Amino acid sequence: MNVAAGWTAVILVSVVTLGIGAFGLRFSRTPSDFLVASRSVGPLWNASAIGGEYLSAASFLGVAGLVLAFGADMLWFPVTHT
Repeated sequence: MNVAAGWTAVILVSVVTLGIGAFGLRFSRTPSDFLVASRSVGPLWNASAIGGEYLSAASFLGVAGLVLAFGADMLWFPVTHT
């Protein structure tokens, strides 16, 4: 990949991130709105967020390799060590 394509990708991701933040600002005006999402997050969205966080931690810690080497008991590793 050349340098111009790299800079273009960085700028594009930055602009999209700022756009999403500006869009979210319309719904979150107070600190309590931001911290508890205006109490509008349902159980399915909350479970999805928790699952995504677990999978992210599991991938960073290399749980797939631990499971391969030591068995399914290693699936609890991210829960107990993070």
